Amino acid sequence: MSLSHLKSWPLNKKIVASITLLVFSILLFNGLYSLIIHGDLKALESGSVGDKVTQLAQQKLDAKIDDFSFFKEIQKLIQEVDSKILNKGFYIQIGYNLIVFFGLSILFMKFFQVDELKSLNFRNKSVVLLLVVLVLAINVPSIGIDATSMLESILGESSLDDKKNLISQFILFLPNAERGWIVTLIGIALIPAIGEELMFRGFLMNLLAQKSNHHNGIAVSALIFAVVHFNFTNFFFYFILGVVMGYVYYWGRNLIFPIIIHFVNNALVLFGYMYAISIEAPEEFSQSYFFMPYIITGLSLLIFYLNFKRNENLLH
Repeated sequence: MSLSHLKSWPLNKKIVASITLLVFSILLFNGLYSLIIHGDLKALESGSVGDKVTQLAQQKLDAKIDDFSFFKEIQKLIQEVDSKILNKGFYIQIGYNLIVFFGLSILFMKFFQVDELKSLNFRNKSVVLLLVVLVLAINVPSIGIDATSMLESILGESSLDDKKNLISQFILFLPNAERGWIVTLIGIALIPAIGEELMFRGFLMNLLAQKSNHHNGIAVSALIFAVVHFNFTNFFFYFILGVVMGYVYYWGRNLIFPIIIHFVNNALVLFGYMYAISIEAPEEFSQSYFFMPYIITGLSLLIFYLNFKRNENLLH
């Protein structure tokens, strides 16, 4: 089967083949990942660290611990675990992102897009939009967190197992004695941001848009983006993030913009952790600006839209 033959496939066939192969690859790698670190995780769960994780998860579930104290307890747990165990899972996760998202997206564009990598858009180099993206990136996570809280209030609080899984993820992927914050930042924030944006916005969104229109392409690619994270509690978080990044890419005409938003969203967890463990006590936080993230996000997207319409009018 020649490369030109794959490019001549009907659009529906390309969409089905791409999504099927993507989901299969994700499930395969998740299975291999679980298999490789299964013994280490079982050893942790059955030891004293496992008991402390359960206690901390129960405290978090009962809202008896604030986020600053929570991260300080995470730091203590990380110090009790062999760094080799933690780093094994971390570097496997990097390989997963490089192969499944970065690698597959390049192959998909090579096989299925007529213009291959030229289909990616990096045309708009507006400094103003870059600054707007940075502001947007800091505020969008707050909206996603609100969406998650709303889902929990409707369906009930997350379970003890959900909290234990969250803590285990933090222990595995946050910095430890052998892996500093720079390597961690690259592994949990930069590489996933580039790989996933190449896949979901750079390839899938554009492919799906050819089926109907860009709005449907944005919505469906955001839906797939949320589903393949396999985290029902945070489903709306990922969906909202996917929609925002989709419109930022479509209106902004530069894939770097959603990559920045994705990177900042991932990095905020690390920055929050580093801040929490570096201070003695948290400062008082005012709730008087509760709606500000919504206002800022709306205004930021409006700037992108107006820029898009302006450029569209100039072309005509």
